[in-house]
Amino acid sequence: MRCDLRTTFASLVRHQVARVDTRDWMDVRPGIDWLYAANGVFKRGVSDTIAIQARASALDCVVPGLHRLMAYVSWPCWPRRLPGALLAPVLADAQRAASDGPIARPIEKQYFVVERDGVRVVAPRGQDASATRVRYAMPTSGTVLLDLHSHHDMRAYFSSTDDADDQGLSVSAVIGNLFRQPEIVVRLNVYGLHCPVPAGIVFDGLGPFVDRYAGGSRDADADD
Repeated sequence: MRCDLRTTFASLVRHQVARVDTRDWMDVRPGIDWLYAANGVFKRGVSDTIAIQARASALDCVVPGLHRLMAYVSWPCWPRRLPGALLAPVLADAQRAASDGPIARPIEKQYFVVERDGVRVVAPRGQDASATRVRYAMPTSGTVLLDLHSHHDMRAYFSSTDDADDQGLSVSAVIGNLFRQPEIVVRLNVYGLHCPVPAGIVFDGLGPFVDRYAGGSRDADADD
């Protein structure tokens, strides 16, 4: 049994060269592809609900004969970018999120963009949240396209806790600085690889938010 499992999982991980004179590497199949391209090494993950390609490392030299690749995400159930019009209502709701104590204090809140007879934003009920953490249950219906949580008056960033949570194949976003200049960061997660990307790759507009994309930087001393 152990040998059979090893053989099965080995067949799901492939290493390919993005050569200009062949198209084999373009076949999008379930599993993981490591792609060696002219501008770096890319990791592509594919499941029944999502396909993501993200750059794992850059190259400092020019490699003739290879394609330049780019990061992307696609969903079979929603073959376009997510509507930016969803973001303004999320901001308004996140600004209202507060604790139930004698003194109401801003707290984090979790949201999911799901496809369920169209694309919509849902917030799990019964969230256990504070100013620095939020615990929640996953949506029980629909296909999750993106997960998003708020940082109220803190900057938008991905923490080490987020890194530990985002070990699958997914798209994540964080919004922050909600009461002054609302900002957003977005990243692609490919089985342990976290790749920050411009929010415009995922959304067709950002509404009230500015993109804090900085090519992979984050607050090293922050944790939530």
